[in-house]
Amino acid sequence: MPCRPAWRPGRLAPFAAGQTSDLALHFVDMDVVSGMDTSRTIGEGDGEQAAALFAGIRRLSAIADSATEPEEIVRALASELLRSPGGDEVHVHYLESPGEDGDELVVVYLFEGEGRLSYRVPRAERPPGVNWVASTGGSFLAAHSEELSTTVPRLAQTGPVRCALLLALADRGEVHAVVMVVRRSADALGPGDVEHASALVEQAATAMALVRARAEAGTDAVTGSMNHRAMRRRLGEEIDRASRGAGLLSCMLIDLDDFKAVNDRYGHAAGDALLRSVVQALVGEFRAFDRVARYGGDEFVVILPNAGVEAAAAAGARALSRMRAIRGDDGMSHGVSASIGVAAWREPMDIDELLAAADAALLRSKRQGKGRVTHAPDPVA
Repeated sequence: MPCRPAWRPGRLAPFAAGQTSDLALHFVDMDVVSGMDTSRTIGEGDGEQAAALFAGIRRLSAIADSATEPEEIVRALASELLRSPGGDEVHVHYLESPGEDGDELVVVYLFEGEGRLSYRVPRAERPPGVNWVASTGGSFLAAHSEELSTTVPRLAQTGPVRCALLLALADRGEVHAVVMVVRRSADALGPGDVEHASALVEQAATAMALVRARAEAGTDAVTGSMNHRAMRRRLGEEIDRASRGAGLLSCMLIDLDDFKAVNDRYGHAAGDALLRSVVQALVGEFRAFDRVARYGGDEFVVILPNAGVEAAAAAGARALSRMRAIRGDDGMSHGVSASIGVAAWREPMDIDELLAAADAALLRSKRQGKGRVTHAPDPVA
């Protein structure tokens, strides 16, 4: 658990060349200290606030286990910050990489995270407060009208604001975004609220690092199979290889039939377990150098190098038989039905064209009654 941030008065460092501020601000020291600050731990003397914080951290941790994109973590973080410590708005200012001069995305979350709007601002027009947090990794609270108009002028022009807390969302020392918690009507955030928000942002940063690590590793969070991004990279490599050597390459697209009913009847945990069982069945059926990937939702892709469309379709039929033998948990006694489409690569197909051909064959399987394998005409036949 992060220690309590230290509060101290200070002056805001220069925002930009030739621009300084003499306004006294409260700064929040975001350095992580080894051990527990015994002077006052988070939530001491306020069990309700501590319980809310721990619940928020648990929810963020749970989302990190299955999230596939950092945006899922940011959206969940905004929801937590709006719930407790209780902001009216959460602004997330995404930062361009150093040396880039393009527009930067700002996303505003409202109404417990259900409302969302976004706009873009040129990097050169970053609010001074955002620029300071981006360059220093520090964080601060602006709680007076003059401070607000100096540090976040765009916000101050949108109506009455009681305070704005700016926090760095950082990973491995690099600030990726600046999170701003805004209160417009309630009292300004107090030290306990700042501690709460800081801990949630740190937890979100940890969760985002985990999501990025999985993406870099090319692993789907739920099934452990290759993820969508890694699948496209591998399929591109196999197309290049087949193109150079005039070799065979087929692609299989698998869509589980009526999978939504499983989630609705048994719950998403049971649905996720069933997806893992499907991947295990597929990996067990195909060759060691074939690659199984989660395409998205309940769809999977199998990449089959050195296989023509007829051989791939035969392998798909065997995989379908194996899936029908799956027995799920939580009372599910039926096997898994799937519709499968198979297509072979041919010059000058690219990744999207090959996937589209497999998808067209899959659609025919669906229209013909599901639970079957359909393949596109063999281009070499």
